Amino acid sequence: MAVSYPGSVWNGDTDNRDMSLAQRKAPDWRDWKRLVEEVAAAQTQIDSYNVGVDATAIDSVGAVATKTGLTVVEKGNGAVHKTVFTLDEVELITTDGTDAPNDAAWATQTLYTFPVGHVNILGAHAVFPLAGLEAVTGGGGGLSDTADFGIGVGTVAIAQAVGFGLAGTEEDVVAEMDCDLTSKTSDAIESAANGTAATHDGSTSAIDIHLNVGTLDDADHGASADVLKVSGTITVVWSVLGDD
Repeated sequence: MAVSYPGSVWNGDTDNRDMSLAQRKAPDWRDWKRLVEEVAAAQTQIDSYNVGVDATAIDSVGAVATKTGLTVVEKGNGAVHKTVFTLDEVELITTDGTDAPNDAAWATQTLYTFPVGHVNILGAHAVFPLAGLEAVTGGGGGLSDTADFGIGVGTVAIAQAVGFGLAGTEEDVVAEMDCDLTSKTSDAIESAANGTAATHDGSTSAIDIHLNVGTLDDADHGASADVLKVSGTITVVWSVLGDD
């Protein structure tokens, strides 16, 4: 004869109707009461952390540039934030230097504007897959089929200047990576993870970051403008320390 236990639930299996209480016991009212109390306690603790905190600071994000092929996923909060950019054939227009023997050809695209404040960039990383960088025209009128150039992310957009590649604030978020095209397309390239925090004063004027490209030699680009298609991901981890 089957034994009935208070609070037990038969599972419908005739062969197992005599199984032990430990196997058959379902949650009773005491189990549910404790569960509700624990959830309530956890919620109270979470709420207590937010007392006196400006809700807009918790959810603050920057503004992504409007550009075909550029999308952003935001993670984290105003204290520690991660912004992941995905580039799907984002087109950068390359311009030859005005003094061809001495000036790089260059291209730039604004990616993001941080909230106003002192922006502490904690680290950044970029990955461009096989054929992630592609010259549209090539052939030497614009970018050569085998052009070599530096690509990186900086708080200042590259512009006409004497010299080649990137330097200083043109690459102070993601350091310059060397890209060598073959038949107008690139091998896969990846930046070293930048783990050195740097603070930028955007308390008066918000800080932008820019994807910058600079050729490494005069032979890498002719006199005509060209289009460089860029695909890959760029991840930036940052915080805003204050707005004054």
